[in-house]
Amino acid sequence: MEPRKQGRLKALLRYTKGFRIPIILSFVLMFAELVVGFISPLVLSITIDSVLDTKPVNVAWYFRWFVPMVGGVEVIRANLWIMAAAMLGMTALSGVVRFARTRLNTRAGEGSVRVLRDRLFAHIQRLPYRWHADSQTGDVIQRATTDVDTIRRFNSGVLLELVRTVLMVLVGAAVMFTINSGLAFLTIGMVIPVALVSVLFHVRINRQLEEQEAAEGRLFTVLQENVTGIRVVRAFGRSRFELDKFNKANDDNRDKLLKVNSTFAALWATLDLLCGIEFAAVLVVGILLALKGQLTIGQFTVFLSYVYTFFWPIRGFGRVLSQLSRTLVAAGRLEEIFQAKEEEGLEEGDTPALRGDIDFRDVCFAYGANPVLDHLNMHIPGGSTVAILGGTGSGKSTLTLLLQRLYDIDSGSITVGGEDIRRIRKTWLRRSIGIVLQEPFLYSRTILQNIGIKDKEPSRAVAEAAARDACVHDDIMEFEEGYDTVVGERGVTLSGGQKQRVAIARALTGESDILIFDDSLSAVDTRTDAAIRQALRARRQGVTTIIISHRVTTLMEADRIFVLKGGRVAEEGTHEELMAIPGGIYRRTYDIQSAAVEGGEGA
Repeated sequence: MEPRKQGRLKALLRYTKGFRIPIILSFVLMFAELVVGFISPLVLSITIDSVLDTKPVNVAWYFRWFVPMVGGVEVIRANLWIMAAAMLGMTALSGVVRFARTRLNTRAGEGSVRVLRDRLFAHIQRLPYRWHADSQTGDVIQRATTDVDTIRRFNSGVLLELVRTVLMVLVGAAVMFTINSGLAFLTIGMVIPVALVSVLFHVRINRQLEEQEAAEGRLFTVLQENVTGIRVVRAFGRSRFELDKFNKANDDNRDKLLKVNSTFAALWATLDLLCGIEFAAVLVVGILLALKGQLTIGQFTVFLSYVYTFFWPIRGFGRVLSQLSRTLVAAGRLEEIFQAKEEEGLEEGDTPALRGDIDFRDVCFAYGANPVLDHLNMHIPGGSTVAILGGTGSGKSTLTLLLQRLYDIDSGSITVGGEDIRRIRKTWLRRSIGIVLQEPFLYSRTILQNIGIKDKEPSRAVAEAAARDACVHDDIMEFEEGYDTVVGERGVTLSGGQKQRVAIARALTGESDILIFDDSLSAVDTRTDAAIRQALRARRQGVTTIIISHRVTTLMEADRIFVLKGGRVAEEGTHEELMAIPGGIYRRTYDIQSAAVEGGEGA
């Protein structure tokens, strides 16, 4: 995904919505802090020129009130502690203002990022299934963590530093002109090459940061895939292969990060050189003006302190600009997610009972340029148990995705009880369909919470009833903590068959009008398979059940069996009817699996 070039600054401003008043107040406090900081050295100027020396008081108009207020120069000479107290008071005032500013800005920054995280997560939840299927999990996680943290650092500190730099130039320039216009012009003039260098480096750094962020996203993806599939890695001895793949992604990220850091190093060195030239030029010209009597020693000392104060913000302008570059890249990557169109019509449409007949009429569907279903027609009587058999890529699982409207069909129609599912509310449709996938996902919670996940407070009795029907209750009771056993991340505590049966129990809770088992009984033995199917028949009560499986013994007792090939129904009928078709797909599959069982290989 290419980072977008437009609208990033607007996005950053949009992320501060709801916290702009405290941010602006922190800017005001920053201005006050700078004013106090620029006034403080004037106390030193008066001390050197008028207290220690006999020159008349000559300070800017905004500080002429100070000497008369304390009683005049003679009083100050007799009470030198006044100047020390003035410096101490201004330092204390600056500290109080800085504390209030930092606290206000930090709260605003952290609060705005908390809102951003909530908004981003909520938006991801509302994105269509196709977006999730097409996105790399590691890259999405990296954007939701690293990029959001970059925004957090910007809002909490970098933004204030950027404003501080601008205010420093404006306030500093105004103050310097009140001391000596020639030195002021010289100092301000040096800001121009610093700004030009910073902008030129900003363009280069921005491009390099985009490449580095993309490389880091690929690194996250490799890490996420390895950790998630660690059992497969160990089982197939792919540790070395995975290590090489990770090293390659890590090296790529390192090389791009080194390139970014090299550019940063060149930027710092250039800015240090420019700031050094600035300080040297001001020092030389200031000495010449002082020797000619056009500048007092006190004024020269104060001016040098201003130049030194200027030095760090100007040098830091490059750092702030580079952080702004990184933040804009992060904002662009987040905006890619925000600009992804949310799934529409989640809460729009009818809410009928879904216990009628299910009809697929001339359904066509393709994943991009890859066609899967080609004018498929299928009639499933309401309340019946139907089975679907087919080879890999025949469209079996696609049917379940289309029935839940995780994808929308390209043409044709799907109806339940005569109602087109495109007129049914999506959330209602999905809540009314219980589904068990071939690879079940369990949360790192207790078994009770996993089974009763549809409810905030799962009922123990309901969970136990569903677990009994799924033939997993006895297994659960063998654990020391029973239903309160935490299954671990992705259900690692349980065996494959136990995870599958817990997932089946989860699907059996609640009021589902349609139950779909997408090759989910393959992880259990044939005896347990038969027991689960018998329990399903006993509790069916008008629920339409769709069983997808490669195992014929799982399908043979269904009311009707559909055999898919090439995106169409190739064969249809009961077990006996399909067995009567000479050379049929179903018959050949049955014969092959029966031969395997008789040969002792198992089905």
